[in-house]
Amino acid sequence: MERVEYQEIAGILHGLLIRLDDRIQSEDLALISEFIDVGELGLALEQMADVLSEDEQPLTSDERADMLALVSRMGMDGRVPEALAFCPET
Repeated sequence: MERVEYQEIAGILHGLLIRLDDRIQSEDLALISEFIDVGELGLALEQMADVLSEDEQPLTSDERADMLALVSRMGMDGRVPEALAFCPET
């Protein structure tokens, strides 16, 4: 992944954390942010989806679409979509 693309994806992930901060506990926010900061972008996205799905937190269609777009862009497997299936749409 090129540096510019990496920085763009990291920015999108940080933006998602800000948008979802009312649905993710502070310890998990800190951990996910740390994953982003050390370059573990896929792990950050997976952790975000896992945490949201554990409590069946609702997502807007835009939030879900942004996360799924990252899955596609990053060439990830089905783990994130499977986790997000447990999150109802608001």
